Amino acid sequence: MASPTYNPNEPRYWDAEDLLAEEQRQFAVCDGCRLCWNLCPAFPALFDDANAVDNDTTKLGPLAFDHVNDLCFQCKVCWVVCPYTAPHEFDLDIPKLLERATFIKAKKEGIPLAKKLIGDQDRLAKMAGGPAAPLTNFANKFGPSRKIVGVILDVHSDAILPEYQTETFASWFKKNYGDGIKPADPVRKVAFFSTCTVNYNDTHIGKACIQVLEHNNVEVVVPEQRCCGMPLIDIGDYDGAVKKMDFNLARLSALVDEGYDIVVPAPTCALVLKDEYPTRAENDAAKKVAAHTFEFGHYLTNMAREKVLLRDFKNSLGNVGFHVACHTRRQAAGINSPRLLGIIPGTQVETVESCSGHDGTWGVSRQYFPLALKVGKKLFDNLNSGSPDVLVSDCPLAARHIQIGTGRKPIHSAVALAAAYGLPDAPAGVARPLPEADAGESA
Repeated sequence: MASPTYNPNEPRYWDAEDLLAEEQRQFAVCDGCRLCWNLCPAFPALFDDANAVDNDTTKLGPLAFDHVNDLCFQCKVCWVVCPYTAPHEFDLDIPKLLERATFIKAKKEGIPLAKKLIGDQDRLAKMAGGPAAPLTNFANKFGPSRKIVGVILDVHSDAILPEYQTETFASWFKKNYGDGIKPADPVRKVAFFSTCTVNYNDTHIGKACIQVLEHNNVEVVVPEQRCCGMPLIDIGDYDGAVKKMDFNLARLSALVDEGYDIVVPAPTCALVLKDEYPTRAENDAAKKVAAHTFEFGHYLTNMAREKVLLRDFKNSLGNVGFHVACHTRRQAAGINSPRLLGIIPGTQVETVESCSGHDGTWGVSRQYFPLALKVGKKLFDNLNSGSPDVLVSDCPLAARHIQIGTGRKPIHSAVALAAAYGLPDAPAGVARPLPEADAGESA
C-alpha cells in the first residue's frame, strides 16, 4: 500500500497544510544533497530559494514550491538517481510529491480551458482526427492559423505538433486482422495497448509493432481502450484520469486473466500502467495489470533471452544512436531496446541517457519551449557526435524535440526491427542488406 503522502485514497493526501509540511521536509533533504542540481530547471530554482532563507526550507511557503512545480515536467530522472527513495527512511519521491501538489492546486483553482482541451486526448482526436485530419494538419502548419492555435492551446510556434491520421491504428488493426492475430501455435499472447499518440498520430509505430509481433508468431489482440490518463495527470485532472484508468483496467485485467501480457510501444504509457494505476486503484486488477505490462522493447528482449525471438534478419542498421527515454529509466527494468537492436548483425548501438526536455505539454508551451530545448541540448549534441546512420527513440514525444535539436527524425525501435527483418511495409533507407552469410534464420 502506498504511503499516505502519495496515496490519493487517503484523506491526508488532499490536505494542503500536510502537503506543505511534506514539501518542506523532502526539499530539505534535496537541499542538503543537491545531487539533482543539473537535471532540470526545478532543482536550481529550489536551491536558489533555499539559499535565500539560509537553507531553512521551513521558511519557504506555497508560492516558492508552486514555482518549483511549474518548472518540473515529470521526467522522473530525479527519482532514478535519488539515494533516498523507499525503502530508505526518508521516503523521497519528488515527482509524486509535485504530482500531488498539481492535483491539490487544480482542485482548488480549477484547470484552464487550454489545458483541458489538450489533456483529454481522446476527445481532442475526435475533433481533430478522422475526416478533419487534413484540415487540422494544414492549420497546424499554416502560419496565420498556427498562431491562432498557439494562442488557444498555448503552444510555441516552433514546436512540432503531432499529425492526425484519417484512420486510427485501432481501425487499421480491425480492418486487417479482425478480432486479432491468432496463430495455430503462438509463442506468446499479447494484448497491445497502443497509446493515444500511436492510435491517433504516429500510427506507423503501431503497425510496425504488430508486424514484428506477427512475424515472431505472437498472438495479438487490441482491446478497446482509452488514453492511459497521463495527459490528465499532467494538468491535475484527477477525476478525469481515474475514469480513463478504470475503463482500461476492466479490459486489461480480464485479458491478463486469459493469459495475455500487455505490451506498450511508449515508455510513458507503460510507466503509467505499471506505477500510476496501482497507486490510484489499489486493487488486484491494478496490481495484475502492472505486473504484466512491458514496453515493446523489453518484451521482445525477454523473448530473445528465452530463445523464441526469430533472428532471420535480412538487413543491418549500421551505427545507431539510441535515445534512452527518461520514463524507460524510471521503470527500473533495464535498458532493453538497445540490447535488442544490438543482436542484429552489422549493427552497433550507442546509447545516450539524457532528457529531451519534452515530457508532455510543458516542453511545447510558449513559456517553456526555449528552456526545454536547453534541457535537451546535451542529448542532441551527444546523438550528433557519433554521426550515426540512424537515430532511434522509443518515445514519440522526445523524438519531436530530437528532430528539432539534431535536424534528423528518429524512428521507433519497432520500425528499426521491421526494417532489419525486411518486412513489406518497413520504410526505405533505414537499413542496408546483409551479406547472405550473416543473415540469420532462427531464434
